[in-house]
Amino acid sequence: MTWSLEGRPLRSVLISRLRYLGDVVMTTPLMQVLRHGDTSLRLGYLAEHSHGRILKGHPQVDRLHLLQTNRRSADAKRRARDAAGTGYLATLRQLRAADYDLAVDLFFNPRSSWLLRLAGIPHRIAGTLGSRRHLFTHTVRPSDFSGEDSRRLACAPGGLGEHLGRLAPLRHMESGLPFLHYLQEHFGSQVLKPYLPRPGGLEGTPLDGHPDPYILLAPGATWPSKEWPLQRWRELAGSLKEALGLGVCVLQPPGREEDFSFLARAADGTELRLLPAMDLPAAVRVLAGAALLVTVDGGIMHVAVGLGVPTVALFGPTDPALWFPYENAGPYRVLATRPDCAPCSRHTCDAFICLPDLESGTVLTAARELWARKENPLS
Repeated sequence: MTWSLEGRPLRSVLISRLRYLGDVVMTTPLMQVLRHGDTSLRLGYLAEHSHGRILKGHPQVDRLHLLQTNRRSADAKRRARDAAGTGYLATLRQLRAADYDLAVDLFFNPRSSWLLRLAGIPHRIAGTLGSRRHLFTHTVRPSDFSGEDSRRLACAPGGLGEHLGRLAPLRHMESGLPFLHYLQEHFGSQVLKPYLPRPGGLEGTPLDGHPDPYILLAPGATWPSKEWPLQRWRELAGSLKEALGLGVCVLQPPGREEDFSFLARAADGTELRLLPAMDLPAAVRVLAGAALLVTVDGGIMHVAVGLGVPTVALFGPTDPALWFPYENAGPYRVLATRPDCAPCSRHTCDAFICLPDLESGTVLTAARELWARKENPLS
C-alpha cells in the first residue's frame, strides 16, 4: 500500500515540529495514520533536541533528526543548558542524505521553513499564508475545511485535526481514497490520541525503589497565566492523600525549584514528596509510573495522555477544545472555569481570574471520579 501526492508515490515522509514538548507529542497520530496506510513507508521526524527526544525509541519513527535548541524565547535560559543535538548545517546534510519525498512542517517558523527548502525535499506542506508560503509547495490551513471535510476530521478533534488536516493533499493509491476519506473510513469510529511507548521502571529516578502507587502533581507551566495558585495545590494535596489513600509527589520543572518549595507540605500539614528537578527521560519514567496525574496545560499533560496515565488537566487562558481533545479517548478529564474573557491565550494577565477561581474541591471531585473509573472500569 502506498501514499501519493499529485500522482507520485511517496517512499518516505519527514514530519517536522521543532517545538514544544506537548506539540511534538500531539503530532504522533500523523505517523499512526500514515503507517496504517503504508507499512513500508519510511518516516523521519525533525525537532529540537530539548523536546524531540521524547520520540526516541518510538516504533513509528525510523529516523529522528534532533536539532540544537537555539532561540530567544522567555524559557530560552533554561533550555540553553540543553546543548545536545546537531547543528544547522549538519542537520541540513542529514536531511539531504535521507532523501525524503515529502516534508510536512507543523511549525513553519523561519528556521524549519528554510531548512526544509534548502534540504531539497521536493514536496513540502505547511500551513502558513505569509511570505514563507513561497518556501513550500502546498499550504493547508484549518480554514480550508468545511462541511463534509470537517466531519471527516471528527476522529481527530482540536489540534489533532489541525495537524492531520495538513495531509489532505495525499491520496491512498491502493484504495483510491483521498487522505481525508481514508481517515474517515479507517478511523472514523474512534477518537485518535497521542501515543508514546511506555519507558522502563523507576530505576535511576528520584523514586527508584518506590514500591507504592502514587499521585503525581505537576504544577509548572511555561506561562504564568497557565499556573494554578500554589495555595490551591497545597489544599488539593492533603485532601487527595486522604481521599484516595495514596502518596502524593510533586514534579518540579528544571530551574524553578525555589518557586515550588512552598509545596513541601500540604495545607493540612501532610508532608509531600517534592521531587528534585530531573531531565526529560527520568521525568517521563516518573510520569509513566504514576497512578494519577493532576497538572496544568503544558507538555507534561500531553505526555501523560500519550502514555495512557489517568489525567486531570486544569485550564485557564487556553482553549481545552483545541489543546485537550482527549476526554472521549480514555481516562482524562479537563477542568476550566471559562469566564467571559476566556480563552484569551495571554501569557500574563493583570486581572487573572480563570485559574484562581477553580476551587480545589472541584479538582478533588474530578480526581476521585477519575480514580473510581480506573478502579472500576465496568461501573
